[in-house]
Amino acid sequence: MDQETAQILFNKGAFLLFLDAPTGLEFGIDYNSWQTGPRFKGVKLIPPGLHFVYYSTSDKSGISGLRNGFFKFYESKEVVIKYWDPNIEDIKRDDETVPEQNERLKSDMRQFDSFLGVYPLTPPTDWKKWINLTNYITPSLISRILPNEGRMNNVSSSTVDEDELLNIKGSSKFYEDIILFTKFDLKKSWRPGAVGQEITKYSLDKSWLLCELLTSVYKNDYKELLGELQLSFVCLLIGQNFAGFTQWKNLVQLICMCKEAINTYNMTLFSEFVDVINFQLEECPADFFRDIISQDNFLSHVLKILDKTILDLSTQTSSTELKSLRRRFNKFRGFLGQRFRLELPNDYEDAEEGEYAPVVVELPEEE
Repeated sequence: MDQETAQILFNKGAFLLFLDAPTGLEFGIDYNSWQTGPRFKGVKLIPPGLHFVYYSTSDKSGISGLRNGFFKFYESKEVVIKYWDPNIEDIKRDDETVPEQNERLKSDMRQFDSFLGVYPLTPPTDWKKWINLTNYITPSLISRILPNEGRMNNVSSSTVDEDELLNIKGSSKFYEDIILFTKFDLKKSWRPGAVGQEITKYSLDKSWLLCELLTSVYKNDYKELLGELQLSFVCLLIGQNFAGFTQWKNLVQLICMCKEAINTYNMTLFSEFVDVINFQLEECPADFFRDIISQDNFLSHVLKILDKTILDLSTQTSSTELKSLRRRFNKFRGFLGQRFRLELPNDYEDAEEGEYAPVVVELPEEE
């Protein structure tokens, strides 16, 4: 890193003491991971902000086991202390540590200096990627979705896993292990009491459901919604938890399939959503749209719906906000074609087939 950046981190960087870790542990923070050596005791000069620390043991053949980790917002010069527990092959909970011992260690950090790895800012593209993937995630979002000290692992159950919920609701560890993603039903996206044409309309257009969630869950702050979209993606990408993909898929479908809200709520939400998903797909392999994870190309279906909505809206208004949205989406289209060879068609007659078609409600005949 350059001298100026090094000086800033020296003055403001945080510290993570990761004590008693076994040699050969896979240890990572954000985009970087290593095998620990016998002298490893943590990381220093951590940039203030959100970070994801993860780790896993290996068996004698070198095969990695469960990936555990925790999300945390680090304050400037903060010292965070975690202790490895060999009995559970995981870190101890914060309430299992001795506060007086922690304070003694914090009072003399110089003893650890030569045992701490420096947070890597080289190459700088990795740090920039991490910022682009997490810039909407807030402390309140982490507290709500990961209430167990920000902890999760690659087999953590989630509120989007119906079968898993049935198995663990009776367990005392229910709220320790679960990822509390926002729960909603895309197949019932209309208001209670709706009938007839209203159900037909909002079965396809998810605007009512989006606005309801923004009001009841996200406190009318669309950035919190985008934060959950980012958190679910990072849980999949780095945490290796498939429930993250399920929630990411749900949120992407929800936002892409809102025709009414794109004009009546806040067009900035959709413009910034395009940027968020663009950054995310940059981290996906080139065969993503042919891979099993794309589940019958659901993403190409809903992106076509959003594209058609933007095109239709362009015939009705030419506001500054719409121009910005069109400009961002056109850039995104170019990226999709270049990276994934995905071309969004000009003819959208078939964009609403299958599970994306509206629910048609038969009205009773008038007597």
